Amino acid sequence: MAAGHDAIEHLVALLAKLPGLGRRSARRAALRMLMEPESRMLPLADALRAAAEAVRPCGICGNLDSHDPCRICADPERDPGVICVVEGVADLWALERSHAHAGRYHVLG
Repeated sequence: MAAGHDAIEHLVALLAKLPGLGRRSARRAALRMLMEPESRMLPLADALRAAAEAVRPCGICGNLDSHDPCRICADPERDPGVICVVEGVADLWALERSHAHAGRYHVLG
């Protein structure tokens, strides 16, 4: 039982490090995943591994994508003469969701 408990506490501790998840939320998320590991936990583990292996910064703008150049830099419909400088990838993604910019980006990082 102690080994299983250690595995649960380790999972909760890792989840609690994610932005927006405190210890209580992490514990609830871990419980939900552990109750249905085949439908919740294992697909998440596969997705995390796949993203860790495939996603890299774009060599042109710094966006995170599984393609290099990223889909934004490779899009011929984008205006290459207009560049929006953003602090981080989260800012780029927020602008993309709002459709506020039709050019390219540069991520300062």
